[in-house]
Amino acid sequence: MHTADFLYEVGALKRTARTGWALARIPGRESVADHSFRTAVIAMTLAAMAGADPDRAAALALLHDLPEARLGDMHHLTRRYLDEPKPFRRVIDDQTAALPAPVRDMIRSRAAQWLSQDTEEARLARDADILDSVLHVRESLSDRPALRERWEDYLAESVTTEAGRTLLAEIRTTDPDAWWPRTVAEG
Repeated sequence: MHTADFLYEVGALKRTARTGWALARIPGRESVADHSFRTAVIAMTLAAMAGADPDRAAALALLHDLPEARLGDMHHLTRRYLDEPKPFRRVIDDQTAALPAPVRDMIRSRAAQWLSQDTEEARLARDADILDSVLHVRESLSDRPALRERWEDYLAESVTTEAGRTLLAEIRTTDPDAWWPRTVAEG
């Protein structure tokens, strides 16, 4: 029953709040699971745009914050004061130790790929992680444009792929509240 234990642990991410948004005074913060879901969809989208493997990019994005089920979400300011800011590989190894070998090996392989950033899918998944934060900032800080722009600029510096930069430009010029009226009108 170790697989069920693992899946219950993964469910803890639904109750684990992302902490960095407290620095921006954003109320009603999202969970790590909320973030991971949209990040995976963004990674799939970026991979399709770039001619990479969408399924692999989505898997990397889904797993990228898995250690936070044990560590909690540690924002950049917190990590500054830790000797080992995020022991990702060690936590993944512990989380997957009792899983059936094919599952354990697949998750560890994806985790290694995320950490090494040596594939196009890993780089796209990392950009997806950042782009989800840009979307969240735009959705949450529309009434505070100076702070929103400061966060967007800070996050944008980390986007490295051509597909990521293309989507970033589109995101930054699209009103987060315009999608549904536009969809209804085009109906």
